[in-house]
Amino acid sequence: MEPSSTKPEAAEAEAKPGQEPEAAVAEPTAPAAEKKEEPSGAGRDGEGIAGTKATEGGEPSPKRAKANEGGHEDGGVVKDDDANGAPGPAPSSKDPDASNAKQTAEEQEKKPEAATVEAAGNKIGAIMAANAKEAEANNNNGNNNGKSQQGVGKTGDNMGGQKRAEIYTYNAKDMVFSLAWSVRKDKKFRLAAGSFVEEYQNKVEILYLDETKGEFGLSEPALSFSHPFPATKIMFVPEKGAGGTDLLATSSDYLRLYTIDDTQQGNSSVEVKSILSNSSNSEFCAPLTSFDWNEDDLNKIGTSSIDTTCTIWDLEKEVVDTQLIAHDREVYDFAWGGAGVFASVSADGSVRVFDLRDKEHSTIIYESPHPEVPLVRLGWNKQDPRYMATVLMDSSKVIILDIRFPTLPVAELQRHQASVNQLAWAPHSSCHICTAGDDAQALIWDLSSMSQPLDGSLDPILAYHAGAEINNLQWSSAQPDWVAIAFSSSVQILRV
Repeated sequence: MEPSSTKPEAAEAEAKPGQEPEAAVAEPTAPAAEKKEEPSGAGRDGEGIAGTKATEGGEPSPKRAKANEGGHEDGGVVKDDDANGAPGPAPSSKDPDASNAKQTAEEQEKKPEAATVEAAGNKIGAIMAANAKEAEANNNNGNNNGKSQQGVGKTGDNMGGQKRAEIYTYNAKDMVFSLAWSVRKDKKFRLAAGSFVEEYQNKVEILYLDETKGEFGLSEPALSFSHPFPATKIMFVPEKGAGGTDLLATSSDYLRLYTIDDTQQGNSSVEVKSILSNSSNSEFCAPLTSFDWNEDDLNKIGTSSIDTTCTIWDLEKEVVDTQLIAHDREVYDFAWGGAGVFASVSADGSVRVFDLRDKEHSTIIYESPHPEVPLVRLGWNKQDPRYMATVLMDSSKVIILDIRFPTLPVAELQRHQASVNQLAWAPHSSCHICTAGDDAQALIWDLSSMSQPLDGSLDPILAYHAGAEINNLQWSSAQPDWVAIAFSSSVQILRV
């Protein structure tokens, strides 16, 4: 999500994922070392979480949990001090007095920590039990598509005498697939959710959280609107200010732009602004699998399609700026990594990086170890664009890549027990990532210790177990301590 039409520069090669990015991280270009170029085909211009640590069995381990208020924070994410559970150094036997004094000091330090761990375990158990009870109640009572308090759930802990909710739940009528957080500073707790029904008629709902009232849901019927086919992705315009036009984009058969007016309570509206087709030579369209909005140049959106192409749109003129045959097979995901640099993943099993200054070639960053196994998700680290993450189809592993060293993953995250469906880099930290999948788990990982390729032994620092397979997740950039997940017909937002 970092882009503009300025020329990208090569990224520095020494920084590690655990380091904070430099004040101005240069935009990555296709790496020169071990560059493996392939023709990209025709280039046609100007065409119209509760804080628990997951174990290998997938169950939370309260003994290794940290409470939010008692744990240590790194970039706003609670983490374990010792990810591997290694014991500290034993006191020396050469100086008994020094050893006893040291041991006494260590015991004093551990007392509050032990109490914190115990409190965390009790808190987590209460949250999980309350969440399960709430889900059962909602299933029994049904819901009214956000028009009443049904479908709204919250669980809290006592923070200085004030109730602080950790989880809010909204139950929709249909299965929820696509999610998007608003970026605007004046709309921090606004979330769009798209349905998944195997019919033409679907819908998108714009949800709001009112923390003062403890309500999360659809505030007005006008903010639920029909959408042709399920939206494969939704995004609010990545503009943090409140001065510009409030826009929402969706992808399905076409790229659609909507204008949102929700400034006056009781008089809100959502209207179609543009419907953009990436196929100008046929009455039929090739469905869009994903897209990404260029954060540096809000006039540009890049889309991926099953027709093997990636298309860059000029939103002001509503015309195609560039269209590339990006892969040999369907393209499943698209991500900007800088102004004029983007990457895509495909059913051909490759991650390719494109520089719009050289549209005839691409650089292959990674290829599936098994021929013809598709790559279905791609996330580019916005805080440190040297790193990206991808997921193989029907795989429980998440592959972490360093674009400076093509083909070789720097880490594999292997604690999911079923297929991973979505991933999201932390918007405020260069070394945290959240993943979710069919094992109903949302896991947050700390990659700051990744100074060399890891063998898959890394454990997540936080884990949350939902009520069903998680279809999607989004990490809020306006409120970095909130993550949204979609499972079955429910949307939950979790304070992490």
